[in-house]
Amino acid sequence: MQAIVYPPLVYAEGDKLWGVAPEVVSEIQKIVGDTSELKAVPWLRAYEKTQKAPMHAIFAIVRIPKRENLFKWVGPVFGEGDYFFKRKGADITVKSVEDAKNARRIAVRKDGYTHQTLEANGFTNLDLSPSYDSSYRKLVEGRVDLVLMGERTYYYMVKKANLDPADFERTEYKFDDSAAWLAFSPDVPDEIIQKWQDALDTLKANGKYDEIMDRNFHN
Repeated sequence: MQAIVYPPLVYAEGDKLWGVAPEVVSEIQKIVGDTSELKAVPWLRAYEKTQKAPMHAIFAIVRIPKRENLFKWVGPVFGEGDYFFKRKGADITVKSVEDAKNARRIAVRKDGYTHQTLEANGFTNLDLSPSYDSSYRKLVEGRVDLVLMGERTYYYMVKKANLDPADFERTEYKFDDSAAWLAFSPDVPDEIIQKWQDALDTLKANGKYDEIMDRNFHN
């Protein structure tokens, strides 16, 4: 079970994982009786391995049309609205998708959700970075005009990059609603997928899921 470090959904230090997604996945494992180890793995390695290697899984990953048939899905584990962010005080207004397309450059992580989604929506002004941290630094340094980030997760992602969230400003335009899911290798039997989905649904019905969200976002 491979985890992508994406605060506040997934934090990692050494072999230790914590955050919203590991908590949810661990609770699902208790219900279904799974003892797989949760490991932090670099994004591209996990993304490619889960497509090709048998009986693997990755979390948390945004479910978009381009990825739909590459995996089998359980979720959503988490959802939020995605907005374009600019440098604090920058003279740029984004009230529509066309405003964003007319921006000089938008930093995205290569092959990540924002890269694939914006490219699919006709954006040609994308600046590819190897990591989210690199994208955010480009914005602070004035090398790009915008980054696309979740309204709830941006603060944690920026802090992880050792940057000041006060240097970022959310624009008016909400580009999309995104949801993070568990993605399984295509060979995983459907009955296992259904078992995991039923377990997640149980967590949402019995209040445990809301308890995890409240603990991570409201304390």
